[in-house]
Amino acid sequence: MKKLLILTSLILIGACQKNASSPSGTVPHQRAEGVIMRETAYGESTWQLKAASADFYDNQDVLMDNPKITFNQEKGEAVLTAKNGTFKEGIITFTGSVVVTVKEEDLKLTTSKLYYNTQTKVAWTDVPFILKRSGITVKGKALKADRGFSNIEIFKQVTDLPPNLKGLQPLK
Repeated sequence: MKKLLILTSLILIGACQKNASSPSGTVPHQRAEGVIMRETAYGESTWQLKAASADFYDNQDVLMDNPKITFNQEKGEAVLTAKNGTFKEGIITFTGSVVVTVKEEDLKLTTSKLYYNTQTKVAWTDVPFILKRSGITVKGKALKADRGFSNIEIFKQVTDLPPNLKGLQPLK
């Protein structure tokens, strides 16, 4: 049974006196510092999201500062960081200097926006990105991936191969 746990080191309850507000102009109902959200399946953590702070709104929106999500896999971890994030209706949207790294697969993905659907366990972006994997650089306009970033579907790609790659010849 999956459960989403929200743990915080400090929650300030009541109306927030924060100067910033959500894009809709509403003031957050609560603000939390040192936020940890975790999804579990059968007692095992499937992902863990940490944020420096989060604002909670009456409409169930959550706006996060400096979110970092770690996807736990059998073969290691995929780690995603960003400047900002939102959590609304099961979709986590990461914005601003989004970076995904998977050390076990020598993978690094950079983009300005990335979405993650907590129900379907699919990550995607519809903005330009750069993907580096084992010395190969791929640029594209959109992608879709599983939560571990081991299966990636790339749309409108341009690939830069390293000059010393053996076995490939330029097309004539």
